[in-house]
Amino acid sequence: MAYIQPWQRLCDCRCLVHHHRPRTTYNDPDCACTITCTTQPLTLLADPWGCALFLDHGGDLWHVPAMTHGTFDWAYAAEIDSRHDHYDASRTIEHLLRQAAHELRASIN
Repeated sequence: MAYIQPWQRLCDCRCLVHHHRPRTTYNDPDCACTITCTTQPLTLLADPWGCALFLDHGGDLWHVPAMTHGTFDWAYAAEIDSRHDHYDASRTIEHLLRQAAHELRASIN
């Protein structure tokens, strides 16, 4: 079975905005995709920061605020930039997630 990048997959989590469609935009209003949606890229739950961190289709680090009951506020998902409170730590996390993604892809080739 060939590896398919997350942004090339179809949503399978019954989000009304993305169901059975690819997802390359992460901050669509009314998005209800879950972290376990097949379109979700490599993700790290960051409880101390109150969010999940993930790499977008370009390999940049984004955050999405956590809400109650394991849901996420996708309307406020955004790329982490130099103004973010945890910018320095996020650069290290981004590097590690990129390295993990590389190792995962290499293991299936």
